[in-house]
Amino acid sequence: MKSIMNFALFRDAPGEPNGRRIAVVGAGPSGMAVSGYLACQGYHVEIFDKMPKPGGLLFFGIPDFRLAVERVEEAAKILQKDYGVIFHPCVKIVGQDSTDHDEGDDLMRETIALEDLRNDFDAVMLCTGSWRSRRMGIPGEDLSGVLSGLEYLFPLRGAACSKDICYSDAKDKNVAIVGGGLSAVDAADCALRSGANKVYMLYRRTSNEAPAGPYEIALLQDRGVIWRELTLPVRILGEETVEGLEYIQCSLGEPDESGRRCPVPESGSNQVLDVDLVITAVGELPTVPASDKVDIGKVRKQATGWPRMTPLEGVFLAGDALNGPSKIGWAITSGLEAARSMEEWLDFAATSD
Repeated sequence: MKSIMNFALFRDAPGEPNGRRIAVVGAGPSGMAVSGYLACQGYHVEIFDKMPKPGGLLFFGIPDFRLAVERVEEAAKILQKDYGVIFHPCVKIVGQDSTDHDEGDDLMRETIALEDLRNDFDAVMLCTGSWRSRRMGIPGEDLSGVLSGLEYLFPLRGAACSKDICYSDAKDKNVAIVGGGLSAVDAADCALRSGANKVYMLYRRTSNEAPAGPYEIALLQDRGVIWRELTLPVRILGEETVEGLEYIQCSLGEPDESGRRCPVPESGSNQVLDVDLVITAVGELPTVPASDKVDIGKVRKQATGWPRMTPLEGVFLAGDALNGPSKIGWAITSGLEAARSMEEWLDFAATSD
């Protein structure tokens, strides 16, 4: 029997309306958890999301063999039909003078200023996730045939790809995937399933330090992925399209701030892989509208008076937008904590008027 994904587990029906209107920005797991909780408490909730369907990276970043798309769609329908949550798809919330362009922005049709939401709603919850792919900062990274992990995985859910090479183009190609997290693992798995000729995974530490863990990597190796650990890409070769990837071998030095030992390049150990598709799954950065005013650092330090509230009064921050890429459960927990803090702030503000 298929299990139901439900973000409104607190009551069987929405709470008695309390007259307060909340804008939630981002329809990923954190945003939907916030919406489910607040709807159960009697708030009128509207979710704004730049993507055409709710779910965030649950929908657009996780392949179907890990999470069936129908489960994500059903979770959104429960919020909408049973709890009155209103969804606004293809709408990106931006700062007043924003020129940022992040993964998935090609799919939006409208922008709304964050300040306008503040004027129209009693409070705003930012659950905008991490949609800006990290770059490796090496020559050749802008060649045709180089995709971020998100760009590669988007087409799995029917989203448009922002470059000219997409998921199906891995067929019969030699593919290099840079990274050791779950996005890298998913990209490698998808490349195998699409009929790639060879699939390499390159990671700067060992499988024991990889975020995905040695078990996931061992499974891929059993299926034919060529694992190259202690490797650091230094250049992507080619004139207009990818023709190869040059990397240097590393050893592990002293631990860094995360407690993991740092990779140290070994001079003269350069090697070249014959590949024609490079997928850079080296992590994502939080994407927060009006980030110069929201100040993620202050929110993390809880230096704003109310937990999870930004320096903009009545604007709260949760999920991957606050903490960076994390597991689904952590994003949900962050959202619920922020929702409760918002509720306490609204009650305090009401008694102070």
